[in-house]
Amino acid sequence: MVDAAAIKALTGRDGRKAVLAILRDGMAIAATIAFSVAIGNPLVTVACLWVIGAFQYALGDALLHEGAHGNLFQDRKLNDRLDVLYGLPFLRTMASFKTEHLRHHGQLGRDGDYLVRDYREFGLDGPHSPVVVWFLRPLLGWPAWYYLRRIAHYPPACLRRLALAWGGALALAAVAGVLPQFLLYWVLPLLWCRYAYFYWSEIADHHNTRGGTRTRLNRLVNWIQHNKGYHAAHHRFPAVPWFNLPAAHDELDGADPDDLSGGPLDTWRQIRRGGASLAGQAAAG
Repeated sequence: MVDAAAIKALTGRDGRKAVLAILRDGMAIAATIAFSVAIGNPLVTVACLWVIGAFQYALGDALLHEGAHGNLFQDRKLNDRLDVLYGLPFLRTMASFKTEHLRHHGQLGRDGDYLVRDYREFGLDGPHSPVVVWFLRPLLGWPAWYYLRRIAHYPPACLRRLALAWGGALALAAVAGVLPQFLLYWVLPLLWCRYAYFYWSEIADHHNTRGGTRTRLNRLVNWIQHNKGYHAAHHRFPAVPWFNLPAAHDELDGADPDDLSGGPLDTWRQIRRGGASLAGQAAAG
């Protein structure tokens, strides 16, 4: 039995922790760029791009996601306005993301849930090899092509904000004489690596689960991704901020052990077991 009072005690926002989380991700990206430049080895640079992409995902997806639920700052409007830090640099706006994501929460597994469409287009219930879907596509950059198409459907106000932000950033980089570095260390990991992490997370969160949502308990991944692996607890208690999700997970009753993953290998085994994705479940329903 879930203790409602205990869960309510976990819903308090902490703006200081939000600021520190944003700074941590930004500093990790800056430090990785500095390390890559200092070493100057192509193989090290490629590895660094994937590290940069991981923290781009942490800032531009995990924290944007927290902001969409109003879980970063007490002032809910501040969560929206600060998408200049965790939205616009990642080709997102809070307005466009929030509309889609909150619909996902309200219609999980039904036709109004964007993941149903995504899973179908990923071919998770189709004839494609899991190796192609899970490994080859993200490593070849397919997720960027898939997700970038959504930008064309953003509201005009969101498109104007993105055009202004990205036009200004590219112009500033060109004037400062660092455009090649900007393209290498921000745009390339954004399009190649960060979209791959987002694609893997979309699949891992819900595909082929028994109860609808998977919990991933890997400590390193959750440290990087601001506890986004505690996804079942998040769906059950969306008002609980990221730093309290482990405690909320402990309060869950009746958690399905078949939907607990200790790491990428566990998740791989689970997504390959017999069953149906959200797309298959919705079609059957």
